[in-house]
Amino acid sequence: MFIFNPTFYVNKIFEVSLNFFIKNNIDAALLDIDDTLVINEFPIPPKKTLDWIENLKSSNIKMILVSNNFKKRVESFAKKVNLPYVHMGMKPLPFGIIKALKILDTTKEKSIIIGDQIFTDIVAANLLGIKSILTEPLSPSKTLTMKFKRFMESPIRKHLKIINQ
Repeated sequence: MFIFNPTFYVNKIFEVSLNFFIKNNIDAALLDIDDTLVINEFPIPPKKTLDWIENLKSSNIKMILVSNNFKKRVESFAKKVNLPYVHMGMKPLPFGIIKALKILDTTKEKSIIIGDQIFTDIVAANLLGIKSILTEPLSPSKTLTMKFKRFMESPIRKHLKIINQ
C-alpha cells in the first residue's frame, strides 16, 4: 500500500502553514487545482486560498499548478492566481511533474505535491520519490468516474491521520 500513502494528510490546503514548508525543507509546491485549491470547475478560488498562495509567494516558496485538465481550464485559473502551470499533466505518470520541476528549477527533494486524489497526485509523488500532501476534496463527487475513484480511495483514507503542525 506504500504507493498509495501520502507523506502528509490535511483537511484543506490552507491549513498547511509556511512553518510546515520551512520545517520540512521544502521550497517548491506542485499544486493540483480542482477540489484542492477550488471547488471542482469553479473559476475563482476562495479568498482563504488566495491569501494562502500570496503568503507563500511572499515567503519565496515556488509554486506551480499541475493539472490533468485541459489547457483552457488550467491557463484561465493560472492567470487568476498568477502562477505557472502544466496542463494535461498525465498524473500519475511522471511527465507533467518532471516538466513542473524544470520550470521551477528545483529538485524533487525540495518539493512537495499537494492534491486531493490518491490515484493521481499521491501515486505520482511516490513514483518519483517526492513528498506529498493529500487534502480532503473541497466538493462531493459529481461524475460517476469520480464517485468510483472516491469509493476506491475510502479504505486508504480511513487509516490516515491528519497532521498537526
